Parts: sequence; C-alpha cells; structure tokens
Amino acid sequence: MSDQIANERAKMPTVHNPVLERRTVENANRNLLKYLKPGIRVLDMGCGSGAITRSIAEKVGPTGYVLGVDPNENLIEQARQNAGNQPGLTFEQGDVYTFDTYERFDVVTCARTLQWLAQPKEALVNLKRLVKPGGYLAILDFNHEKLTWMPETPNAMQLFYNAFLKWRQEAGFNNAIADHLKDLMLEISFQNVLVEAQHEVAKKNDPDFVVASRLWAEVAELRGPQLVKAGCITEEQRLQAISEYDAWIAGVGESMTVYLLAVEAQQSIKL
Repeated sequence: MSDQIANERAKMPTVHNPVLERRTVENANRNLLKYLKPGIRVLDMGCGSGAITRSIAEKVGPTGYVLGVDPNENLIEQARQNAGNQPGLTFEQGDVYTFDTYERFDVVTCARTLQWLAQPKEALVNLKRLVKPGGYLAILDFNHEKLTWMPETPNAMQLFYNAFLKWRQEAGFNNAIADHLKDLMLEISFQNVLVEAQHEVAKKNDPDFVVASRLWAEVAELRGPQLVKAGCITEEQRLQAISEYDAWIAGVGESMTVYLLAVEAQQSIKL
C-alpha cells in the first residue's frame, strides 16, 4: 500500500466523535499523572479534538504550557473552539514525522497515535528530539489482536472486527504495536524503558458499562464507512454488526477488555 492510502485510512472522519471527547487524563491517559506538575511544559502529539490535552493543561496550571498537535485540520479547529481561553494551552496542525519547534518539553506524550502510522519508528525518532534533557517520552497504544469480550461477541461484530484489522494491516499499520513499543524505544537509544499495563476493562456491573463497551459499535459507526468504501465489508454487514453488538451489550455481554500499554523512557541528561 502507498503512503497516500495509509494517510487516507488513518484520517479521522469529520463527523462528531464521542469517543475522543469522553477522554481525560484520569480515565484514558492516567500513566501521565505521575509526571504532571504545575509549571511544566508538555507536548501532546496526536491530540485529536483536545479533550485529554485540556485535562493535561488543568494539571500543569497557568504557569505551565501545553501544546496539542494533530495533522487533522478539522480536529485542531474543534480543539481550539473547545479550549476557549484556557490559559497555557495552544493547538497547532502538524505531522508527527516532521513537526518541529524551538521548544523542548518536559513531557512528550503520544497516545493511541502510533497505531495509525506505517512508520512508527521514524515518528519516535522525531518525538525523542523534542524531549528536553531529563524529560520523558510517554507512549500509550493498543494491541488490537488481544481485545477480549466475555462471552464472545456476536458473529456480525466479529466479522466487522476482523475486517477492521485486515483493513488496517493492508495500510501498513501494526495491529500489535503496543507489544513492539519497548523494542522500538530501545532501538532509538532510550534506556530503562518502563512498560505499564493500562488495559481498559468494562464490566457489566460498572455504571458506565454501556458507554464503555459500546466503543466498537462507535468504531463501526465512525470508521465503518471507510471499510465499506474499501470493499472490506458491505453496508449491510456494518449495520448488522452495530445492531447485534448493541443487543449483546443489553443482553448477555459481561465484559470487554481493551489491551493498552504505556511505554515510557527518560531522555538522557547529556545529549
């Protein structure tokens, strides 16, 4: 597949994305909490519509500085509108491979973004360059091959999910990127790489089970039309996956576990 196809498949649809706006540092990027202190400077690469970025800015306070960067012009515009006049927070359109600034940051975070890159190592090289001496690069991402449902999801959703993985793989995306991140960090000369499980588990008795477990119905709603356009599934199959999965949630569904790892390392004091 060409880089153009990879870029097209990675691009977030312009429709409203409730998944992005539900996220905060506490519920979706808690690995950062140990680093976020008043007054520090943070780069959030792949910030989307800026929900987590706004949450980071609240933690570092008005004496800190947070820059959110995303390649999607529409998402950056949404991020700016949502942020209003929040102090110490700015957003810029930029590409993870090429973004540059004179700034160097105490923390560079990149969450759920490398999964959409055909060349994640090259992106990490650029991100490392933006971390100040003694600062931290913090990556959070999925292994989509280790998603589990209890009991098994309906056949229609499993068909959609398998098509989703194939669609991603065809574009050169690594479906198991989380489990390869440590090796990539070591390859770009980081040492003492920290790996922490950050799995997202939704259980039947949780008050937010319906919303959290419905993630993959939302993916079918938001990303599904891209799969249909690519010929990976039919529109009828996409709609059936959503319908049967919603019935699973309302009925026999007990749990969903999304496999996520936080992989972090400190920049050498001597560069």
